[in-house]
Amino acid sequence: MPDRPNVLFLMTDHTNAQAIAPESQCLTPYLDALAAEGRRFGRCYTTNAICSPARASLMTSTYPSTHGMWDCTHTQRAEWVDVPADRFVYFSQHLADAGYRNAYFGKWHVEQSNQLEDFGWDVYDLRCASARGNAFADSEVIVPKEGYPDYLLAGVSTDDEPRTHPAFDRGIEFIRQHARGDRSHQPFFCFVSTAEPHDPYVPPKPFFDRYNLDAIQLSPTLHDEPIGKPEVIRRMRAVWRDLTDADWRRISAAYWAVITFIDNEVGRIIHTLKETGQYENTIIVFTSDHGDMLGGHGLITKGVGTSYEEVYNIPLIIRVPEMTNGCEDDQALTSLVDLAPTLLDLCGAEPLGSAQGKSLCPRLEGKANAHEYRDAYAEFFGQRFVYTQRIVWHDNWKYVFNPGGIDELYNLEEDPHERCNLAEEPIHREMLLEMTRRMWRKMKQIGDDSLFNTQYATLRTAPIGPGDA
Repeated sequence: MPDRPNVLFLMTDHTNAQAIAPESQCLTPYLDALAAEGRRFGRCYTTNAICSPARASLMTSTYPSTHGMWDCTHTQRAEWVDVPADRFVYFSQHLADAGYRNAYFGKWHVEQSNQLEDFGWDVYDLRCASARGNAFADSEVIVPKEGYPDYLLAGVSTDDEPRTHPAFDRGIEFIRQHARGDRSHQPFFCFVSTAEPHDPYVPPKPFFDRYNLDAIQLSPTLHDEPIGKPEVIRRMRAVWRDLTDADWRRISAAYWAVITFIDNEVGRIIHTLKETGQYENTIIVFTSDHGDMLGGHGLITKGVGTSYEEVYNIPLIIRVPEMTNGCEDDQALTSLVDLAPTLLDLCGAEPLGSAQGKSLCPRLEGKANAHEYRDAYAEFFGQRFVYTQRIVWHDNWKYVFNPGGIDELYNLEEDPHERCNLAEEPIHREMLLEMTRRMWRKMKQIGDDSLFNTQYATLRTAPIGPGDA
């Protein structure tokens, strides 16, 4: 048992992979240092663009069409969305069975009971999810719309001094107690989860002041017309049409400054591991539930129809002592459903029998077959609008099935900003059909029967049907 590694799992809300990429304008020195000792997966994808479905996928290694949390826990009737302990096994339960002491601090948003002891967590505190303060009135970017309350997008906190984040405070306290207590022989799994940088983006002023607003580069697709995009994109863009470039720069700086604040907390908790002599036996994971458009295609936050890389491509850094050594992995396609199998594998725990993801250990060890890790998949159910989407990635190709709009096909190598929809181009017809077949095969594999069995006449809207998959 003493030889088993500890695990520190750090998760944010709304962080896109671009924010912590090596070339990013966002300042993340501690995450960069972590990546220098670990492996940064540049093409990790969420299973769903909103909190609860993505987090339930992480915990169960299943897609939303399987676990049933298709919207956020608080947005639908209670009986419509839940992932109860008596129907699903969470990876934390297998870690507990393997002798781990599990602690969870911060944003949960996975299921409705909030009774984490039912899911294998020994210690938890869900009240410490956010550190967001009030914003200076003259720093705010507010978006009005008739009939709706004014919407605060960004601002700067009235706190003049850098604060600490309560979820990290609790995580640090747990790590210190573990090191000096009678449980020090027992491995721990410490999960720290923040509500930030979810909008409104309100960083402490010292972190905002690190950014030069005049030097901020805006998204290259900020002012692009939504040609070849579903109509819902045009409607959502209209909400933000009165924002100026100066507003967008302030929004971007505030978003990044919140991430820089979180990065500072990452440094603080890693320092605690080192100070208590536990760093060399601790696996560290950093990821997010989904991203944020941050101006891409004229959009902000996430929402219906935003199937773009800014929202679905999420950060993933895994640091395993004596295994990882600063690799930037931009080839392997990975997913949130892969993290539970990976951690159970690394910790020597029983695998999840129902897992729909696969362990990344072969990739971490440099033993993966060249033909593995070439695919990713996501589902979206439109939140309140119930707007179905399925998204398929294969190598550099991406296909979005939009039965309520128009389908989208992109070559991400040639068109990383998804400007040119190739779905209607005759020259790419065969690729469109192949990606559609991949979608149907994935649906069949994971049991997405409601959509896979769409044989009724008016539902035959895909480029090719499931019978040809």
